Amino acid sequence: MQVVSSQWTLSLKLLLPTFWFCFFGGLSLVLFITPLSGIGEPFSPMSARLIMLSFVLSTAAIYYIVFYPLKWVALDLDKMYVSNFFKSVQYSYDSIDSIHESRMLFWNKVTVNFHRPGVFGDSFVFFGSYYWHYYLKKHPEVLSQLLSADVLKKK
Repeated sequence: MQVVSSQWTLSLKLLLPTFWFCFFGGLSLVLFITPLSGIGEPFSPMSARLIMLSFVLSTAAIYYIVFYPLKWVALDLDKMYVSNFFKSVQYSYDSIDSIHESRMLFWNKVTVNFHRPGVFGDSFVFFGSYYWHYYLKKHPEVLSQLLSADVLKKK
């Protein structure tokens, strides 16, 4: 079995948002319970609180949209193993409808779509590592299973 998702998956999905929101959520909580009477122009105490709250909520939305859907993925000759770090599922290659690759910032974003919805829905997303392409080149039988179903597509 070879892990083909990025080594950053755990950090981007769980660790970074946890530490980020503990720090900035705590900071915004302190701003809401502290009197802030000495704050100067151009901010009023309420505008400083609202700016901090909007910052925390907007970064929460960005994390939820970009990093929350990420999955950890490993491949072997017969199955694809997928995990969201709380639940793990194995899928056979014949259950895959299509695979799309695209660039997202620094990562190779891979979207896997299924014929029928599974545990993680109709599709899932992972950031492919170097080993994603390496594994497919090293094991042409897996690549041929994916290509025979015409599922490997680049965007």
